[in-house]
Amino acid sequence: MLWVIFALIGSLFWAVANILDKVLRTKYMDSSLALAAAFGIPGMAISLVLFTIIGVPAVSPLLMFYSFASGILLPIVVISYIKALSLEEASRVVPLWHISPLLTIVLAVLFLDEILTPLSYMAFALILTGGFLVSARKIGNVLHLSPALAYMFLSSFFVAIADVLLKYIFTQENFWQILMILYFGINISSLSIFLLPKVRKDFKNAFKAHRLGLSLLIPVSSILGFFGHIFYNRAILLGPVSLVSVFVGFQSLFVLVIAAFLSVKLPMFIKESLDLKTMGAKTIAIMIMMAGLYLLGL
Repeated sequence: MLWVIFALIGSLFWAVANILDKVLRTKYMDSSLALAAAFGIPGMAISLVLFTIIGVPAVSPLLMFYSFASGILLPIVVISYIKALSLEEASRVVPLWHISPLLTIVLAVLFLDEILTPLSYMAFALILTGGFLVSARKIGNVLHLSPALAYMFLSSFFVAIADVLLKYIFTQENFWQILMILYFGINISSLSIFLLPKVRKDFKNAFKAHRLGLSLLIPVSSILGFFGHIFYNRAILLGPVSLVSVFVGFQSLFVLVIAAFLSVKLPMFIKESLDLKTMGAKTIAIMIMMAGLYLLGL
């Protein structure tokens, strides 16, 4: 069950990046597109380091295309996600990531013939339910019709497609070479957003106003995201993609814990509700998730 550990570690890296993304979008940069493009700058530097270490990939042209295409899709995920963050609180946006596992489990059956055991489906349901509850302040608030819901559905759809594609590719080719191609596609797609004049202008203005904050937080968020990719995609290689995808629930759990800590220590950056009723509900949700994790270990 090594894939479970990798999925948890990847979720932790992405949870920290989630918090930084919220701070970046609300405190430092008004444009979602400019922020998504900015992630491509340190990301391309990471891609060049990978190329220096790994070298020219020896991958079949078709699978190379699939890997690159998966990377191209992911900035669309980031753009939609960041836009949703600008419309709603992080505690309302992050729960909507739980649409993705539902789409993934359907696509995995259709295209990978990935059929889980009844116990695994039960674990999936528990972790999905607990993850949604742990990240939702009020279910009605999360599910109300708003532009954020539409943006997160789009994000979730592309995440599901990319995950299923990558599961197939990782079983055919070298993990690190595919990861390099995937990450290169991500950053090419991100940097291409700078072709829009308004995006360049928005980034330039934000950088002038917040040079130090952006120079620090954007690279840190990118590095955290990269390590999240390493562990999450390793989990996809080793485990059922349907179950790996549901570990977004633990990402929500980590976001809750980090946001609660920062609310106490650094409330000027992020503020989350810490009342007794809310924390009691979160505790029950965490117990549901732990029950799902236990079932995976049986």
